[in-house]
Amino acid sequence: EAFRLRDIAMTRAEHSKKSTFDHTESHGGSGSEYVKSIVFGGLDGIITVFAIITAAAGSGGDWRTVLVFGFANCIADAFSMGFGEFVSGAAEREFALKEREREEWEVQNCPDVEIQEMIELYQEKGISEEDAKEFVSIISKDPKVFVDFMMVDELGILIDVDDKYGPLKQGIVMFLSFFLFGMAPLLAYFTGRGKGTDGVFACSVALTGVALVVLGATKGYLTSMSMPKSAFLMLLNGIISGGVSYVVGVMVEALVR
Repeated sequence: EAFRLRDIAMTRAEHSKKSTFDHTESHGGSGSEYVKSIVFGGLDGIITVFAIITAAAGSGGDWRTVLVFGFANCIADAFSMGFGEFVSGAAEREFALKEREREEWEVQNCPDVEIQEMIELYQEKGISEEDAKEFVSIISKDPKVFVDFMMVDELGILIDVDDKYGPLKQGIVMFLSFFLFGMAPLLAYFTGRGKGTDGVFACSVALTGVALVVLGATKGYLTSMSMPKSAFLMLLNGIISGGVSYVVGVMVEALVR
């Protein structure tokens, strides 16, 4: 809040609280570690399914066509996206574990080499040799802390290797986000009516818009950004994507006739 208001006095007050039990500095909203999975999964779900609906509407397809292709695509793509997120996350974690194992071995067997390496690294970042030596001498007293710094500053690896279920949780969040947001445009067609660009299609467009606004606002909340701005950008993305898909559907229908 202090940063959002650019209130220096409030910032100083927050940082001057007596103990960490009274003050935990928050960077991003709760659940911000799932921002990528929620936003990427939700946006892909909405746009992919809505593209099928607009293409079907542009070509004169009825509600049966929309539900069959839309629902099948929503389930299949949600699973594919969720599993892909899990596999890629697991691969990243495995790579990070291997790199950490190597660094731990080097610190244990060649500590002087690693210390000098880190001193030179900090010097390259603009820190004086004297300060770099002092800093490295402090962090190298604890091998685990030293390796933690090496993983981030030397290798650029920011993955939490201690959370072995991290990739699975990201995959589940991706699946649920894709499926739940992707179902929004289809809800209008569960009435058993609709063909082409009729009232049911208009209702589907409205539901899609609401889903995009909710997703954008959620992104804004999780990242401590402007919720209205984030919602507007997400809605604009959907308008452009849906418009393109509708035009393509009309053109293809005209060509195959």
